[in-house]
Amino acid sequence: MAWHVARVVLSSTLLLLSPAFSQATPDPDTVRARLGGVGVPFVANEGQVDARVAYYAPTFAGTLFVTREGELVHALPSPSTRPRGTPSSGPGWSITETLVGGRARPVGVLRSATGVSVFHGADPARWRAGLPTYEQVSLGEVWPGIEVSLAARGGSVEKLFTVKPGARVALIRVRVEGARDLTLDSGGALVAETGLGAVTFTAPIAYQLHADGRRAVAVTYERRGREYGFTAGTYDRSLPLVIDPLLQATYLGGSGVDVAAALAIHPKTGDVYVAGPTFSTDFPGTTGGAQPVGGLLGDAFVARLNSALTILRQATYLGGSNANEGTALAIHPTTGEIYVAGRTQSTDFPGTTGGAQPTYAGREDAFVARLNSALTTLAQATYLGGSGVDVAAALAIHPTTGDAYVAGMTSSTNFPGTSGGAQSTFAGGIDDAFVARLNSALTTLRQATYLGGNLGGNGADEATALAIHPITGDVYVGGRTESTNFPGTSAGAQPVNGGVDDAFVARLNSALTILSQATYLGGTGPDAAAALAIHPTTGDVYVGGRTASTNFPGTGGGAQPTYAGTEDAFVAQLNSALTTLRQATYLGGTGTDAAAALAIHPMTGEVYVAGLTVSSNFPGTSGGAQPTSAGLRDAFVARLNSALTTLMQATYLGGSDTDAARALAIHPTTGEIYVAGATDSTDFPGTTGGAQAAKGGVSDDAFVARFTRGLALVAPIAPVPTLSEWLRILLLVLIAAGGVSALRRRRARA
Repeated sequence: MAWHVARVVLSSTLLLLSPAFSQATPDPDTVRARLGGVGVPFVANEGQVDARVAYYAPTFAGTLFVTREGELVHALPSPSTRPRGTPSSGPGWSITETLVGGRARPVGVLRSATGVSVFHGADPARWRAGLPTYEQVSLGEVWPGIEVSLAARGGSVEKLFTVKPGARVALIRVRVEGARDLTLDSGGALVAETGLGAVTFTAPIAYQLHADGRRAVAVTYERRGREYGFTAGTYDRSLPLVIDPLLQATYLGGSGVDVAAALAIHPKTGDVYVAGPTFSTDFPGTTGGAQPVGGLLGDAFVARLNSALTILRQATYLGGSNANEGTALAIHPTTGEIYVAGRTQSTDFPGTTGGAQPTYAGREDAFVARLNSALTTLAQATYLGGSGVDVAAALAIHPTTGDAYVAGMTSSTNFPGTSGGAQSTFAGGIDDAFVARLNSALTTLRQATYLGGNLGGNGADEATALAIHPITGDVYVGGRTESTNFPGTSAGAQPVNGGVDDAFVARLNSALTILSQATYLGGTGPDAAAALAIHPTTGDVYVGGRTASTNFPGTGGGAQPTYAGTEDAFVAQLNSALTTLRQATYLGGTGTDAAAALAIHPMTGEVYVAGLTVSSNFPGTSGGAQPTSAGLRDAFVARLNSALTTLMQATYLGGSDTDAARALAIHPTTGEIYVAGATDSTDFPGTTGGAQAAKGGVSDDAFVARFTRGLALVAPIAPVPTLSEWLRILLLVLIAAGGVSALRRRRARA
């Protein structure tokens, strides 16, 4: 059995523990630790606890301790089967990493959203709640000019070494004690042999941030007996060198044009699913897929990667003999099945037999398809449209009923299923938005509705975003309208159109039979909504998009209250009734900027936005994972507080050519940020070690990238608060018996 300790630590936080102490173990029957709001019983240990422990994190194979001296102790319990959260029933093993010749000063860095509470004894006055945990620990400047930090990044706790200008990489020496042998494998990983199997520390990656972007630097482990360090290739000694296994990204595509338009994280497996259009007949990983061969005129694609973005598990084409395009993706929360929506001109789109609409109806139809999570079987598909042009742009699964909701635009006056809908007839003009509701099997169209007006401009209305309220089940739709008589805006946060065309947000009941409220959103210039999300705690509605209005409403007091360029991204917060615009903010520099995707962090409530920027002065990127623009056009990712009054961090993302983010998702367990889109750059950052490390063709490839929650290269160091005696008690509650035994053995040997 082999544990990959360096990258499979399951904790997403590091818990700060107080300095040296000695405390008797409380009665385990009266102790219960509450982590992240979920009660988890832990069995306390007998005797005293090692006074040197400063931090700990539960790992895949046991526990990682950080001592006050900066030692890293990997305590591996017996691999015997046992209930989760209980001590090992057999002997464990420990490996200790000691920073040779250096001095560590551990302090907490990025505070985690996870709170820890202690309920000790029967006296509520002695209980404590809200004790802090941290996602990062800084060990400080361990060697002259060399800083070391630890980051709990979802599935791993990783070491990051920053070598300042003039410092020497050769100073880094780490002694590994407790291993029977220390070797390097063929892939450059460091392998420590233990009595319980091999512990693998993944191969390092190094890079520097130049004015023209992030450049990789060759680096390998250097092993000397039971110690290791690093050997770096040629690099600019006037700039910092970062040795770190993350940021991870990957290309995804063949020799034609490929674009990731949608992204979702599987709630059970944590795998990452991406969908979009492809014009590559050699798209990777489709062998064994539901449709292994693609067509010449373009297909939709769906791909499944592991959460580390290092393995492409499966991909599949999806389309008929004419043009097809994937635009939206959703995962059923109960069945785990994968739903894809888009547009097709194929009369032979696969899997539509038995669907809600089995035959092609017009010049172009929307489609919805359902695949198993392995992407090896197309369970059902259906056309959706009338005699005109119909395009699906957004897709969501109702969290209670499991029904599939689709939104987009239609020019069809006979769009199916609209009878009895909130707006049963086509309003006129060029096109209307539509919303449709299908059963989860895609065999029945339960209801559809038009959504649009016919006065002002060309009377064009289109839905581009869709979200379902997790509590009320109401359906929210966002998009763009040129209509001055868009329905339902009376009493809305902005009841009248502000200019040439505006963004809009509309709220319907889950049956799609009632338009409860709608609102315009925009100033005197063109405005369009591209993304929509519901805050999981407050129920407020967040909208993101692009604006050319210098008087976009509600930006006073926002993170960026004034318009900065030729076009800015915007983010707005409305109440769930859509009657109040609580806050809005611009987001951009002096060039063109547009938000394409938006998500609310389930742990912190913070707002994440992704899109494209042509601005070399995009705000808030200092200290970001990529602080400077690298090419003609970059993707961007930004993090704002839930009130939209503070831009907490932003980062560019891209290489020397054009890059744009189209989709964003947050891992439900690790809290890590995933971004997908399209890149024409052959030097897109972070792809080394990815599922597809090199660009597949001469034109655009899809990309997927993974960030920590902070979006920062190295988070700023925060002072550690003085912690109470109750946190000392918490140590006794949370440390596993195997880990303590390992520390005792090492202490006895000393």
